Amino acid sequence: MVGQKLIRRMNIQDTKQWFAVKVKYRGEKVVIAQLERKGIEAYTPMRAYTRRYVRKIVHRMVPVLSTYVFVHIDRKQYIPVLETEYIFGFVKVGKQLLPVTQEEMDTLHRIEGLDENYTVKEVRYQAGQRVRVNNGALFGMQGIVSEIKSKGRLIVNFDSLGVALQIEINVNQLEPSAN
Repeated sequence: MVGQKLIRRMNIQDTKQWFAVKVKYRGEKVVIAQLERKGIEAYTPMRAYTRRYVRKIVHRMVPVLSTYVFVHIDRKQYIPVLETEYIFGFVKVGKQLLPVTQEEMDTLHRIEGLDENYTVKEVRYQAGQRVRVNNGALFGMQGIVSEIKSKGRLIVNFDSLGVALQIEINVNQLEPSAN
């Protein structure tokens, strides 16, 4: 009964919505497998990672957003998600549980498809000049420049997903933004 009151207070709908959950470090793949066994759709953007050792080359897929998994759930799946091993809880703004919009999920899918020349890191938001991406996989996204690198590359912060992302991007893909 207490769980049902909590779910109503959190404003989780009867229709499926995307939510972000915080998980154990390096536990993203395990959590996704557990959720899928429960019949819950789960996603985290991944990218290819290659490391060369003296005797071998290792290829693996690593999460773009370490410690975050996105779940597509309705009201009745809220508690089963929380009962999943290695999940610490839903990502909230204050005490409010906010869904991740489909536009933000589409952005995550685009980030997953970036060339390996781009590096993606989770960082704290920095103040600076506001820019807009004018071409490529991140077309239309707005962010703030936090660092100028050599060879025409900038570090730009994007925070529209509820998680601050820092992406190194070519200056030719950016334009100044008014808002």
